[in-house]
Amino acid sequence: MIVNNVLAFTNDPMNPLIEDALVRFENGEITYVGSRREYSIQEDEEVIDGEKGLLLPALFNAHLSFYSTIVPYSLKLVRGFESGAGYFRNLLNVSHREISAKLIRLSAEVAVLKSMRSGAVSINGPVIDCPEVDPEFYRELAYRYGVNIAAGPVIVKESLDSITERWHDVSRDSSFCPLIYVSELAAYDDDELSKLKSLYSKGINLNLFIFDMKQENEACLSRWGESLIERLLKNGILVPECGVVYGGNLSETDMDIISSRRIFVTKSIRSEMYAGTFQPNIADLLGRGMHVSIGSGILGTDLLGEAKEIIFTERYLRHYDNTIIDYELRKTLLDNNYKIAQRFFGKRTGVMKEGYSADLILSKPFMEIERFDDSVPITLQLVLKIASDSCFEKVWNAGELILDRGFPQRISRKDLKDLTRDIRTLEL
Repeated sequence: MIVNNVLAFTNDPMNPLIEDALVRFENGEITYVGSRREYSIQEDEEVIDGEKGLLLPALFNAHLSFYSTIVPYSLKLVRGFESGAGYFRNLLNVSHREISAKLIRLSAEVAVLKSMRSGAVSINGPVIDCPEVDPEFYRELAYRYGVNIAAGPVIVKESLDSITERWHDVSRDSSFCPLIYVSELAAYDDDELSKLKSLYSKGINLNLFIFDMKQENEACLSRWGESLIERLLKNGILVPECGVVYGGNLSETDMDIISSRRIFVTKSIRSEMYAGTFQPNIADLLGRGMHVSIGSGILGTDLLGEAKEIIFTERYLRHYDNTIIDYELRKTLLDNNYKIAQRFFGKRTGVMKEGYSADLILSKPFMEIERFDDSVPITLQLVLKIASDSCFEKVWNAGELILDRGFPQRISRKDLKDLTRDIRTLEL
């Protein structure tokens, strides 16, 4: 397969932009990236004319709430619940109370569809546990649409035994990676932390919700006489297979310990702003050597919109120049997100280069009136232009076209109509 007549954003520091580019891929891997003039197309090769669109690596959404794509749980809480770390706890509570097996399945399917239309072929995020929904459903969902899914339920102290019993034997493969999200960390005793640790040996990664480390530490010191970080270290929880979500109010010591263990910290700027917990700390986290990634969180699937918030908040609150912001975008949206995808699904992705997985997006501008300016950092321009002035026409995962002009390619138009009907007739 060849895609030509495009501007290629390669995410390769040695050759980030290629004008009038041609990209060839075969058996799921990229075999050529370069100028169209330097490649001789053979008669038997299938060619797609990119019509001067922008070709770029497909995205990885490092944190998406699978459960809130139909019912806007995040918006319902403004009726009276407090802001701050308590907002997220109440969000988990209200979503658990109002969920059904059918709603869980449909919400997850809509999450995948919307993610594909937002340019993501790999998706990572929490789901609501329900005994009527087999964990294998999420593997089947990944196969149904041709995407990569890393997902799993949110555990609290009361649900630890029941959830681990259902999930501890769920295996991972190249399309699906089981995860467990852990909330209310200060509540667990040593035996319960040991049960969580045992999941690592099953190939299940843990993601720790830390909405406000200061509050978590106070609760942990009051109950156990030690800080949360000390307690997690002692019980073998803080290992590279662990992740931290949000990472609010981390001290410098916390940052250094998390960084030294190569643990990824996933941020969602819009989610944190809406919850009232936001602090402009991405630069601080990166400055301590931490692996910071970003996801769209509780407010939709638009990952590039999330990246735009980094630009705006860092300009308004920290007064950083374009070069620093561009570096933050490259590390969070691109480099670190793709490292997580490689860890979960075992493929080299995120760079348009020979030998990498052919995970690609063909983006078309609504109006062809702008060009890239060589005097402005490229990733910064990319985010601003695509997020506001483009649509994703085609999306490939491992060389397979999975989305074409907004329609998923592995399911029929009838399947899509049936899904729409099921959503419209769903009793909420």
